[in-house]
Amino acid sequence: MKKFFYKCILTLGFTLVFTLLMPFFDINSSTVQAFSVETGKRDDYRLNLRSITLVKGKSYPLKVYNLPEKAQVSFKSDDKEIASVNDEGVITANKVGFTVIRVLVNETELTCEVTVGPPAFSIKLTKSRLIIGLDKSDFLNVILKPTNTVEVARFSSKDPSIASVSAGGRITAKQLGLTYVFAEIDATDSTGARRYDTCTVIVTHPDEVPLLEDYFNEHPELDMVGKDELTAALDEFFNSYYQKESSGSMISALNSYLDSKFNLAQLQEAREALIAKYQSNLTESNSNNKN
Repeated sequence: MKKFFYKCILTLGFTLVFTLLMPFFDINSSTVQAFSVETGKRDDYRLNLRSITLVKGKSYPLKVYNLPEKAQVSFKSDDKEIASVNDEGVITANKVGFTVIRVLVNETELTCEVTVGPPAFSIKLTKSRLIIGLDKSDFLNVILKPTNTVEVARFSSKDPSIASVSAGGRITAKQLGLTYVFAEIDATDSTGARRYDTCTVIVTHPDEVPLLEDYFNEHPELDMVGKDELTAALDEFFNSYYQKESSGSMISALNSYLDSKFNLAQLQEAREALIAKYQSNLTESNSNNKN
C-alpha cells in the first residue's frame, strides 16, 4: 500500500512538472520558428536601375528581377506630366523635370528616380583634326547646345581598323593611316539628316606626331583650302603613303604632295593679301570713327 502511494505521488509529480514546463518549451519553440521565418524571408526583388536620366521624348523599359511566380507587379509615376510609365514598366519622358517611378511587387515597394532633360540641337567637336601615335589613345570632347542638355553624343569611326572610338569618345590608334570619327545627335537638319561633326584622325609613328603638328601650325595657308577638299587630299596621301615602302622624310613627302595639289606659295600669297585687306579696312574704319 505504501509502495502504491509512493508511485502515485511520483506519477503526479512528473505530470505536474511536465504540465508546468510544457508552455515554456512551446513558447521557445514557436519563437525560434518565427525567428527562422523572419530571417530567412528576403525580398530579393530589384530593378534594373535605381535612377535614370532621359531626353525628353525618349523611353526606357524598367524591369524587375527575381520575381516569384504569380507575383503582382504595378507601376506608378509620382508625376505623369514629367515621366509616365505603362503597365509593362516602359518609362516615357514627357517634360523637363524630376519624378519618381514606384514599383509595387506584392507588398514591397521599389523606386527609380527619373530626371528628364532637353535634347541637344547642335554639336561641335573641340578638335577637327587629331594626330595620334600608333597604339596610343586620346579623347575627343564635344560641345552640345543647349548647355543643360542631357543628351549624349554617339561616336563612330569610319575605319575602326585604323582608329576605334569608344562610347565616351576615347580614340585608340590601331594602324597607320587616316580615318574619320563622327559624333552624332538626334536633331536633324533641313534635309532630315542627323546633325553631326567630324574629326580627321591621322595615325602615325609616335615620333612623327610633333613633327606633323608643327607642320600644320607652320602652314596656316592650308586654311585657304576648303575643308572637304583638304581632308580628301590628306586621306589620299596618308592612306597611300603608309601602304608602300617610303624612304626619306614623311614631312617632306607631305609638303611636296600638298604643294602639287594646291600650290602652297600661291595660297600663302592669297592669305597675306587677305590679311592686308582686312587690316586696311580696319584702319579705314577706325579713322572714320575718329572723324
